[in-house]
Amino acid sequence: MFDLTGKHVCYVADCGGIALETSKVLMTKNIAKLAILQSTENPQAIAQLQSIKPSTQIFFWTYDVTMAREEMKKYFDEVMVQMDYIDVLINGATLCDENNIDATINTNLTGMMNTVATVLPYMDRKMGGSGGLIVNVTSVIGLDPSPVFCAYSASKFGVIGFTRSLADPLYYSQNGVAVMAVCCGPTRVFVDRKLKAFLEYGQSFADRLRRAPCQSTSVCGQNIVNAIERSENGQIWIADKGGLELVKLHWYWHMADQFVHYMQSNDEEDQD
Repeated sequence: MFDLTGKHVCYVADCGGIALETSKVLMTKNIAKLAILQSTENPQAIAQLQSIKPSTQIFFWTYDVTMAREEMKKYFDEVMVQMDYIDVLINGATLCDENNIDATINTNLTGMMNTVATVLPYMDRKMGGSGGLIVNVTSVIGLDPSPVFCAYSASKFGVIGFTRSLADPLYYSQNGVAVMAVCCGPTRVFVDRKLKAFLEYGQSFADRLRRAPCQSTSVCGQNIVNAIERSENGQIWIADKGGLELVKLHWYWHMADQFVHYMQSNDEEDQD
């Protein structure tokens, strides 16, 4: 179990919908500090969160997840002045715009990767950090393909690949930063929007999705926090239909024995 009591949490996402509901649950877990980095100000949401736990310090920064990594570094230098350290980084920024592939990929994948690369040095035990947990909030269509939202699905597949790669013991055994992902199923705030299919052939499906029965944002937020509390490094969870399911990870490719031996050998053996 991952105990959130007293933790310093940094949440990168719009403070509405799933992110707001997740933050509400986090505020009931006796966290010490919550930093919210989002694209637009939402003072009403911040006030609502503060009312849940007045003793928890909440900080806010306007943040564009698609900015260059050099700019991100300036932001997080300021964040660290207020936060002192980060125990948990939650990445939840998301965009589904099949007409704008660049923006979809930059928001869902590239921006998330740059944010993680920027924050990791502050958390890395070998660089003066205390370790911690990175949580990538993604989608079930990052596990299975979507014939309707092709660009969105591709970006979410990338999140899963990045999460599993970064969770490898090669890193975790040294930096002490666990990495996990939570894949949200169809959720009301997402399907309420007017969505365009990647190809016109799928538009009727996209239109019907707006009226489909889906889980609420509050249930999804509760299960994201439940997954965090139950997390282990490298785990992928599905938060859908009011519950949580741990994904059974599968490896399709297996290294040849000769390749494994070479990769595990040291430099002296190579020279021999």
